[in-house]
Amino acid sequence: MPGIWIMAALLLGVAGAAIGFWLARRRQRSLESLRSRLVAVTQSSRQTGDNIAHDLRTPLTRLHADVETTLRNEDSEAHRATLERVLTEIQGMQSIISALLTLGQAEAGGMPVKKMAVNLSLLLEEILELYGPSAEERQLRLQGRIALQIMVEADRQLLARIFSNLLDNALKYVPADGLVVLSATAKGGEVVVTVEDDGPGIPAEMRDRIFERFTRLDPSRTPSGGAGLGLSLVKAFAKLLQGDVRAEASRLGGAAFIVTLPAAAAGVPRPVP
Repeated sequence: MPGIWIMAALLLGVAGAAIGFWLARRRQRSLESLRSRLVAVTQSSRQTGDNIAHDLRTPLTRLHADVETTLRNEDSEAHRATLERVLTEIQGMQSIISALLTLGQAEAGGMPVKKMAVNLSLLLEEILELYGPSAEERQLRLQGRIALQIMVEADRQLLARIFSNLLDNALKYVPADGLVVLSATAKGGEVVVTVEDDGPGIPAEMRDRIFERFTRLDPSRTPSGGAGLGLSLVKAFAKLLQGDVRAEASRLGGAAFIVTLPAAAAGVPRPVP
């Protein structure tokens, strides 16, 4: 009988040691995971700071040189022209700072989201009509392939900003005589909206990175400038609406940005057209 108790005590001791070892390993893995996340956040913050400094240093250098040159010139017309260039540069810097503040608020979940039943089909048609003149000016064909009466429960303003940013992006980077298509379908509980083109496309290794702050493609593929924040905002806004966005190769030969959103729940009242 004493032998049984001794054996039980030994087994309990072994079990306790095993549990203690397992807990220690689990704690170690948790600490390593936390350390890795902290390192990643630190590196990301440092990179973001470097990018902000780079994006603001260039216009500030131009402003300094421009103002310095103009001060040596007595021509009032030259002074006015300089002030106009200074104003443009300041507006550009304000745009970068405003976008960063908006992005930080969206990613932190601090942005107010006013959800309501939205006729997404109607909203997308309005956006297409709005961007029609810009497409014509750039000698681009802009087409819509939008199913009727697609309903989502979302913030209408955020939806407008998502698809305006994506169309801005397409119209800016697709060469003249190109094609941009905005399509939307609903299947089951999901809505899929795609902005695609027949432009230069996006390299496969960049399709995830382009949603990071200040990420730009090779300048030869992106003839127009930009702060590299538009797609980061699109991603953050889509997440706020419980959706997502991804980049793929387009069937047209260029890039395709695919936004997925939850469809409006059954019984949600439809807005009056």
